[in-house]
Amino acid sequence: MCTREGDGMLVRVQPGTGSAAHGLSGAEAKVHDLLAGWAHGTDYAIGGLALLNVNIPDKRSTRQVDGLLFLPTGLAVLEVKGFTTPQTGTLVIPPNGPWLVDGQPAAIHTLAGLPNPGEQVKAGVYAAKSAFAGIPGGKGFIRGLVVLAPTGKLRLPPGKDLAGPGVDVALATPTSLRKVLHRYRAQPLAWTVDDVLAACTALALTELAPGRADLLTEGFPEHLPPPPDRPEPPIKAPIPPPVEPALGSAPHREPIVRRPASAGGRSAPHPRRPVPAATPAARTAPASTPPPKAPAPPRRARQVPAGHSLPRPKTTSSSRPAARPRPVTEARAGARPRRIPWGLIVALALICAVGITAAVLVGHAFHGS
Repeated sequence: MCTREGDGMLVRVQPGTGSAAHGLSGAEAKVHDLLAGWAHGTDYAIGGLALLNVNIPDKRSTRQVDGLLFLPTGLAVLEVKGFTTPQTGTLVIPPNGPWLVDGQPAAIHTLAGLPNPGEQVKAGVYAAKSAFAGIPGGKGFIRGLVVLAPTGKLRLPPGKDLAGPGVDVALATPTSLRKVLHRYRAQPLAWTVDDVLAACTALALTELAPGRADLLTEGFPEHLPPPPDRPEPPIKAPIPPPVEPALGSAPHREPIVRRPASAGGRSAPHPRRPVPAATPAARTAPASTPPPKAPAPPRRARQVPAGHSLPRPKTTSSSRPAARPRPVTEARAGARPRRIPWGLIVALALICAVGITAAVLVGHAFHGS
């Protein structure tokens, strides 16, 4: 079934069998009318393609989901839930277990083995990621959206991702559902016309696939725009090397003037005063030199009477010139080295040997007699 009421979002429904030949429940039909009723050219318009009541390949079988919502900016898996009995109050979504309405379990139907609709839509998200892994648009982030159609006045807690990361919850009302879809539409472009047609082919729903012109009207681009260029990092100015003082010049240090001792007995240094900058004239003017001293007047010579001589000045040990120390030098150059008298040593050795031999012979002679 193809629906485009009021020139709104494209909606395609896979027919069911038996008593539900139209393929939609009462809550799903309400969501269908909301999506198809937002006309283009108004503030409520949201372009895209909604495939309702579809099966997604999941490992060796298929998984039925209430809808796949293709937007130019992303894909969302829909799970629509109606209430079996009227309930009024605030919805509470605990981390685990069934959802609650004012402390009572919410009167919504869930599949066997799944405690709440949030876990059910997560299973559909995983199946969609696997089915569309070969499509460029399917490599992006796929969200889950649970739409509740209560029979009483139900309030949702504030915030997003109420059922976990990437899983939103909305009511089947124009304001609640449009608020979530407008947030999805604010994301960057992710799905092209070819991506949507490839997804319909992967689901074996080519008979429900719209034409290229219809998809272009819904806002799907032919090609994704190139990613924005990354701004180049600013070029840092080179740091000048430190200026080293010239050789032989002492570093300038300003003196620290101590204040008088305070009550605590410690003196605090005065703040340093800034040195006034020298003017160009002061820098170029040469340093003034002291005037030369006037020469001393010559001393008058002492007159000595005839027959007298001037006393000789006394010399002290401090006035005597210090004796020049004799330098310690190496062996004089050209001096002959001392020779060892080897002949004298050999002669003395022979004399000693002859004397010892004679003494031994004399001793034997006396003992023998």
